[in-house]
Amino acid sequence: MSEIRRVLVHWHTAKPESVEAAPDVIDRLRRAGFEVLEPNSGDPDVLILLGGDGFLMESLRHFAYPRYPVFGINFGTVGFLMNSHSCIPSLTDILREGRSLAVSHPLLEAVAHQEDGKTARVYAFNEFVLERQTGQAVRLEIEVNRRLFNRFAGDGFVISTPAGSTAYNLAAGGPAVHPAVQGIVLTPLYPHQAEPFHSVQFSLVLPLESEISVSAEELLKRHVRLVADGHAFPHIARVTIRDSGRRVTLLRTPDREFTRLLSEKFIGARDGA
Repeated sequence: MSEIRRVLVHWHTAKPESVEAAPDVIDRLRRAGFEVLEPNSGDPDVLILLGGDGFLMESLRHFAYPRYPVFGINFGTVGFLMNSHSCIPSLTDILREGRSLAVSHPLLEAVAHQEDGKTARVYAFNEFVLERQTGQAVRLEIEVNRRLFNRFAGDGFVISTPAGSTAYNLAAGGPAVHPAVQGIVLTPLYPHQAEPFHSVQFSLVLPLESEISVSAEELLKRHVRLVADGHAFPHIARVTIRDSGRRVTLLRTPDREFTRLLSEKFIGARDGA
């Protein structure tokens, strides 16, 4: 990674802890000789975010999924994708000396066709969720690489990246996927098991170059919506999801190594436990 000189700091204005920390972070950076940019004054060498995982998703969308790296500092609840706020006293040294690991994450792209004929192209860093929009279970026909995989009845599907695998996907019973594994995870939501349904009951990890197409059936009473990292698009008739080819780079401090963090955040184990 090239030398970091120009820095942009962006914080969660609805979180008092983030608002309180922002002037301190900016002051430390300036006193260490970094140029702290004003918003819309050009691309930085690194974007520093103060907030939680949800704020990270919103910020990535706000900055159009930037090509420059992102250093997140957690002021949220879980903060699986962020660095600990305890790193702030060492932040300038971390940036100057390159004491962080650059982790590249794929960005998924969906082309969604709505019931009224409109088409939307949307992106997801964490996951797409196809879910029922009403009290009726959805009926979905799922194709992988243009071949039928499953005719599904249930609440829907989570289609996630490795970065998103520890979010809704994991809560739905899907696997936690190491970021070095470049793939797409399909996890069913409450699949119907009774006859005559043959809904898939397990998660499937596919190569990143795979194409997933989902068509909704019986749309008059079984409406479907697409949720892209928390943003909903209603009345979906068909959606095709694939790797966008774009990447988002997160800078992680050594203590945020994936398996160590998974153990601490989701299992509750600590070093020496």
